[in-house]
Amino acid sequence: MKIKKQLLCWGKKAKELCSKALGSRFLGYSIVQVYLISLLVNLVIEAFSRFSLWKAFGYLFTSPLIFLVNTFIISIVIAPSILSKRRMFFYLLTSTLWLAVGVVDFFLLHNRVTPFNGNDLRLIQDAIDVAFHYYTIFQLILIALLIVAVIALIIVAFFKFPKRKERVAYKKMLPLSLALMLGGFGIVRLGIATGVMAQTFPNIADAYHDYGLPYCFVCSLVDQGIDKPSDYSPEKVEGVISPLAASPSVTVPAEDDEKAPNVIFIQLESFFDPKRIEGLEFAEDPIPNFTALMRNYTSGFLTVPSISAGTANTEFEVLTGMNMADFGTGEYPYKTILKTHTCESIAYNLKALGYGTHAIHNNTATFYGRNVVYRNLGFDDFDSVELMQNVVRNELNWAKDEILYGEIITALDSTPGADLVFTVSVQGHGKYPDEDILSNTIELADLNDAYSDDTIYGLKYYISQLHEMDAFVGRLIEYLAERDEPTVLVLYGDHLPGFDFSADDLKAGELLQTEYVMWSNFEMEAEHRDLHAYQLSAYVMNRLNYHEGLVSKLHQKFFEDGDESYLEKLTLLSYDMLYGEMYCFDGENPYEPTDIVYGFRDVLLNSVEVIYDEDEKIGYLTVIGENFSPYTDIYINGERYKNTIYLNENEVFLPNVKLSEGDSIVVGMPMGDDGMLRESQPHTFTEADIINP
Repeated sequence: MKIKKQLLCWGKKAKELCSKALGSRFLGYSIVQVYLISLLVNLVIEAFSRFSLWKAFGYLFTSPLIFLVNTFIISIVIAPSILSKRRMFFYLLTSTLWLAVGVVDFFLLHNRVTPFNGNDLRLIQDAIDVAFHYYTIFQLILIALLIVAVIALIIVAFFKFPKRKERVAYKKMLPLSLALMLGGFGIVRLGIATGVMAQTFPNIADAYHDYGLPYCFVCSLVDQGIDKPSDYSPEKVEGVISPLAASPSVTVPAEDDEKAPNVIFIQLESFFDPKRIEGLEFAEDPIPNFTALMRNYTSGFLTVPSISAGTANTEFEVLTGMNMADFGTGEYPYKTILKTHTCESIAYNLKALGYGTHAIHNNTATFYGRNVVYRNLGFDDFDSVELMQNVVRNELNWAKDEILYGEIITALDSTPGADLVFTVSVQGHGKYPDEDILSNTIELADLNDAYSDDTIYGLKYYISQLHEMDAFVGRLIEYLAERDEPTVLVLYGDHLPGFDFSADDLKAGELLQTEYVMWSNFEMEAEHRDLHAYQLSAYVMNRLNYHEGLVSKLHQKFFEDGDESYLEKLTLLSYDMLYGEMYCFDGENPYEPTDIVYGFRDVLLNSVEVIYDEDEKIGYLTVIGENFSPYTDIYINGERYKNTIYLNENEVFLPNVKLSEGDSIVVGMPMGDDGMLRESQPHTFTEADIINP
């Protein structure tokens, strides 16, 4: 009771002080309300972010200035509420918006290490696509009900919360609201100027912990692309590219291009050496093939841009040679600039040397917008899971990587000359289970002292996936070793898996480091060196004596020389290519989007059979053809029938359909809801298609 009275007394004194300062009790009361609500909201969302109310209080007392800046950020959104007669309702509404950010962050951090950021809003469709991998149907229903309940409560609050009877004194309240908002912006700018708040985040997970969820989330909303370098000019760009002009270049003669080596990249989902995990001992090596490759061929640690998520960003760095640290907080270039802009890449560089360029991914084509992005990165074709037959899935319904074996061979066989095959795997993807869902697993030592039971089950599942992925690698190398074409195979992990690892949980390497291996079926000296993901493709090109592309040449020249301004040069060149005036290309982008082809196999419609029910006036339609997959749908007069039933790669079935003479029937694999990846030739329905007239 004493504490309550004391708090009321403090609140009254604060209100009186503000009132005296402003000459109005009402104005002072408004300021107290805004900042008190902002402080409480900040404390609650940090408790969600840190999974602990006590840790949130610890953050408040150990980093008071940072906590204050975040409180002012929240107040910018809450301050306009004082302009409404329904002030209390808008306090609730604006607070709920911030609390929703905290709740979403809480759920995401249970499935990945990367916190909720503004770029996730651009990935909503992708999130929906993978939701069933992370949550059960029951959990998704509960989440949907929770969202509906919150919306219902807000609607009820709108009508039930008291409405101020007196007229709003806009002459006083509007300047106050603006002052509170501008004051919030001013505090943020002051925090940045004094170094209290950072402007760049090498590790976004650490940034949220160090600088608070509100600040980092807002940065991710407004911080996009590469900031214009302060000294950007034609002369500065020329100073970067002129030393590159002397770099040698190798051109593959068209009539002799079979002598050029195939180049295969395989980005392995969440792959790294589990023997690096502290507290784990194995009766047998779970990745024997990869271990042998690291020992005997060019290999090393690969520093990637994120932990447990961000597959597309590692992919971006490898393909383009650009540094994700130059882009906005949590940004995915696949969802921003590369949707509309072409970019220098290893695909474009090898196309200039006469290579065929192929992309393969055993997940859906639209995931991360790859169906569009790969056109802007120079690929001739893109083979996604919708176009693959006989896909085997693991216990979490991710496609197993064994399907990639045949797809890579098909890509190599699709052209007579040398090929670039860029492959992105998916089998090792989380969320990892917290119960035993496997019958056969790699035997681990007793881990009860190091990890909880829930984590042990997840680790066993994860390592069993690594073991199968490693077997796929071994099988592929056996084939390539015998193939009568020189070939280089580059294997690497995109990021560490989504466990709550700290630096102390690793025996070797860092949290942002996976491993890479460069294997060849011809003699090539082994080198053991660590690289960043944005250096990998340039390094591979250099080992092959290929020197195409400005970004690639920049890496090849300057990372060997130890130039201190190397990364500044990379930033300048990247900005000029993607956001600037393209001085490096004399003002004109030399890269045109490709006329990309989806998949390697034609979808054929050979015949149609209809069993017609005269009484019901409906038909049962069977389409017979070639190269169907479980994603194949039937289209009648352009209308997609999502209830198409896949029978096998030669038959699909559609029940309860009404057909008329002259209807056009097509089968194809949809590209989300926007067109088709592949489609058959049309078939015109006639009575001859009815097998029981």
